Amino acid sequence: MHSDYGKLKECWVGRAYSPDLVEDSFVKDILSETEEDLAGLCTILENYGVTVKRPDYVINENTIIQRKPQLLHVRDHLQKINGKMYIGSRYEEDIDRWLDLLDLRDPYITMDNLNAPSIVRADKLYFDANAITRERYQYFALANPEIDMVYDRLSCRQPSTEKHTDGVFCIVKEGVIISTDQGRNLETFFPNWDILYLGTREKDLNKYNETEDIVWSPDQIPPEYRRWVGYAPESFFDVNALALDNDKLLVTRYNKKVFDFLEKHNVEPIQVPFRHRFLWDGGLHRMTFDYSRE
Repeated sequence: MHSDYGKLKECWVGRAYSPDLVEDSFVKDILSETEEDLAGLCTILENYGVTVKRPDYVINENTIIQRKPQLLHVRDHLQKINGKMYIGSRYEEDIDRWLDLLDLRDPYITMDNLNAPSIVRADKLYFDANAITRERYQYFALANPEIDMVYDRLSCRQPSTEKHTDGVFCIVKEGVIISTDQGRNLETFFPNWDILYLGTREKDLNKYNETEDIVWSPDQIPPEYRRWVGYAPESFFDVNALALDNDKLLVTRYNKKVFDFLEKHNVEPIQVPFRHRFLWDGGLHRMTFDYSRE
């Protein structure tokens, strides 16, 4: 079982809908810019020797474009444990898209509401009891007795299977964590690790109405596409980062406190623009799945 911070070898990167599928020019721009940013992420990954795979939609008369693009938030649906792929796509037709990328390399198990962003890989496999039911954890534990697992509350948030732990903290490398102030009990699980806690004042965007170049509010897009919009005000994108290896971390913006902390630990931050993260309510970690690491 690889950790969340070993050298990245193969990464799956999400995809939104093609702008050709919509008529509204404002929505077309959102989709075009989303794809530009995701393509930029792919280029960065490939320049560092990472194999990149991306899913493709199968569009037919039954396709509902007004539904949130399920192939965008890759992390939500996929987890690899003990050589087995767990696929938790919300809609059955999306399962085949992930199987296309898997290409028969591993056995797979389909599940409902996998909530993979709340399964954390480090020295052990950590299941956040705030987001994953005990029954679901027990299923994984019984199916993978060789793996050392922990089931406990990894934050002080209210329990919810709709919330994701990768929005609470990020393991940069062994011994180093960046966390929001909701991850206050992490010292219990990671003793002697250096943990940077970010306060609410250091959040990516505190006053949404002052940032005109970021679209996230349902009031700003046509009503038929408002199902796309997540609840971005609760998100903390600075911790939704993706480790390339022990020396490099992909982030969405400059944050002095974070960058100083990374410099202290000899980690290079690499900024990857993702202009519409507030609309989609997803950061770099959620938009990717690290299929293979060293």
